[in-house]
Amino acid sequence: MAKGSCLCGNITFCFTSEPVKTVLCHCLNCRRITGTAYSTNVTVASSSISVQGEPSQYVFDSGQGPIFKISFCGTCSSTLWKESDAKGFKGYHLIQSGSLGEDFSNYQPQGEIFTPFRSKWLPPLENVKQFEGTDSGL
Repeated sequence: MAKGSCLCGNITFCFTSEPVKTVLCHCLNCRRITGTAYSTNVTVASSSISVQGEPSQYVFDSGQGPIFKISFCGTCSSTLWKESDAKGFKGYHLIQSGSLGEDFSNYQPQGEIFTPFRSKWLPPLENVKQFEGTDSGL
């Protein structure tokens, strides 16, 4: 079981299933959501997540097909996870790995998506599959 929380601790969560996959996403929306060069998404079955607290939510059109709902803390603004009803995403939470605290290092990425948007100063991860879009096939 892995546990996570927002920065202020008002929202905590845990998941009991093993992640389906972990990917780095270089899309422009993930950059904006996280305020970093990419997001690290740990994909787990939604049915395995238990949440304490009430996250705020924001819905946006990714511009690449899926509509996403982002859950975040309304107090400290920490992004916690994303969800979508789009094919390949329905039934899963894309946990923002930074919210996992010490458990973060347990989930090594298997792929990088939206690689054309990768920052020029950031090299590809070695021994990790590279994909130009979301269809990672992982």
